[in-house]
Amino acid sequence: MYRVSTDYLKPGMVLGKAIISDTGTILLNRGVKLTDFYISKLKKLGYDTVFIEDPDTSDIAIEDDINEQTRRKAIQHIRALFNVPISELKNEKKTTINDIKKSIESGRIKEKLANSKILKNIGAISYQIVDEVLDSKILSGLVSFKRYSDFTYKHCVDVTVLAVTLADKFLYDKDKLIELAKGCLLHDIGRVLIDKSLYEEPRKLSKEELETIKTHPTLGYLTLKDIAGIGIISAHIVYQHHEQQNGEGYPRGLKGDNTMPLPRKETKKGYIMPLAEIVYTANVYDALVSPRVYRSAYTPDQAFFIMKRMAGTHINREVLKMMFEVIPAYPLGTTVIISTGKFKNYIAVVSKINRDNLSKPVIRVIFNDRKKRIEPFEIDLSANPHINISGIII
Repeated sequence: MYRVSTDYLKPGMVLGKAIISDTGTILLNRGVKLTDFYISKLKKLGYDTVFIEDPDTSDIAIEDDINEQTRRKAIQHIRALFNVPISELKNEKKTTINDIKKSIESGRIKEKLANSKILKNIGAISYQIVDEVLDSKILSGLVSFKRYSDFTYKHCVDVTVLAVTLADKFLYDKDKLIELAKGCLLHDIGRVLIDKSLYEEPRKLSKEELETIKTHPTLGYLTLKDIAGIGIISAHIVYQHHEQQNGEGYPRGLKGDNTMPLPRKETKKGYIMPLAEIVYTANVYDALVSPRVYRSAYTPDQAFFIMKRMAGTHINREVLKMMFEVIPAYPLGTTVIISTGKFKNYIAVVSKINRDNLSKPVIRVIFNDRKKRIEPFEIDLSANPHINISGIII
């Protein structure tokens, strides 16, 4: 199978991976034959790409980094927990961020959360995600199919998977990984307390609106802090996931020192907690490779290029180096265009990842430079250094 733009879909194509809604239910299952109605519906719902089964790529098996059922449960649990503060604030007059803060600090939301079994569900699914991630050697590099209106829930799961993988490479123990997973799953809870039009309408935001968005880590922290089932580590991941190495992040302008975020590293006053440095990196990557209301998704190699420019100033250099060792620049099943050599402008699908060189996969060429289907053949880029590729979505 390989990834295809919804604009390229044709009736009769077969869906290669299930489409999961923001409620965690399956909208279209793997193996469904697409019709004009289904294609139109996918576009209207805001999905920009899907995976399709294809005779020339049928042997390319693309597995999620976590079990599909685990992902669905995680989305459902996140949504249920995020709905608690939404419901509590629904009937209140909240014209300013200070009004929202006062409502949070009144204690009703905390009490509702503390007495809810939803927190236990978050703890259980965190444990499950950690177990499944630890079984993986490298990540697939794939993220869930998102649309603008369900970005938050799916984004939280994808950030969790990447952050846990990175923290494991830095030798955090399982208990810390579970705390990390809880913080990641909940890191954007503050977003749901802010007017969703600021995230979902394709328009330029005013300076005041941008400042409002920057309050979401604080709102999330105030909502979750001092709740026994959350814990101080998870709450501070929520608080610090937008802090940058140069101190220009938000909400507190904490700094980083670009050293390895190891388990025993001391957090100095005014500096970012090591686990939050990991979460920031995962957060940036997933945001880049996901479609947003104001732009299409970047391909993973484009995201890598952007993040390299952010290294040292925004992103911890050591975390980014580790990320390049666990995520392939060209994930399995993605389409690429050959940019140099005899087959320049031919289009191929990544058919195998070279674990010793993640940026040089095996590719299966299936279209010529005129986008005409050809008899497939493979090129191992690790053995052909003169051939370069770029990620595309056709």
